Amino acid sequence: MIDLTGQVALVTGAARGIGRATAIALAEAGAAVVVTDLSRQVDGLTYSTATGDDLAATVAAVEAAGGRARAAVVDVRDHDALLAAVALAESELGGLDVVVANAGVASWPVSTWQATPEQWQTMIDVVLTGTWNTCRAAIPAILRTGRGGSIVMVGSTAAVKPLPTIGHYAAAKNGLIGLLKSLALELAGDSIRVNAVHPGGTGTEMTENPAAEHWQATARGVAGALALPMPIHRMEPVDVALAVRWLCSSEARYITGAQLVLDAGATLQ
Repeated sequence: MIDLTGQVALVTGAARGIGRATAIALAEAGAAVVVTDLSRQVDGLTYSTATGDDLAATVAAVEAAGGRARAAVVDVRDHDALLAAVALAESELGGLDVVVANAGVASWPVSTWQATPEQWQTMIDVVLTGTWNTCRAAIPAILRTGRGGSIVMVGSTAAVKPLPTIGHYAAAKNGLIGLLKSLALELAGDSIRVNAVHPGGTGTEMTENPAAEHWQATARGVAGALALPMPIHRMEPVDVALAVRWLCSSEARYITGAQLVLDAGATLQ
């Protein structure tokens, strides 16, 4: 039984999907959680992003799971907003031990080289720079506790195998790998572990919308690349959340710099 009693976690992109499932899973293990999300439409995206009501629903779900929760409206492109969320964790929940850098976006140009400059920049800014901002804001707070901690970045199988037309997404997710390796080495002496999970096709609002479904159905080579060898249609957010929770726990106390692929075998083919 994983026990995170007494620990405080920060989860970005937590209004729904993998972020919400992770916040609930951490709370079920005893952690108090600060959940953050932008909670408005992200400019230039062709699917609906999370709302304030979604974020409030995450808080309610965490509390229903027996956990303490605080919410902060945060754009991970804004370092000052992340500092405020970290300060909330310290002032109201007692510190910071666990960080799950989950916030992300998706877009589907017809090819990598035809992505617009706006699509490229939004992807890099949210996924890669947003994760760096999150770590930059959170690491000093973890160090202040003196008890070590865990950072988990939510990557993608796009960082493990090629996927056509979404090179901007793959570039951002591959960038996380270099970031986590450097941070894992730098922070090991302070008992702060840094790892990543790479989910395959997971049922979230980001992947199940008309734009994403059109891309999967029409972009050359995508359907085969996303096929799952195991006899399931898709994974669910809780499947990713449970793996994240394990990496945050003492059961993974000597695992750092690692990348855990959760894809029902998709990257094997």
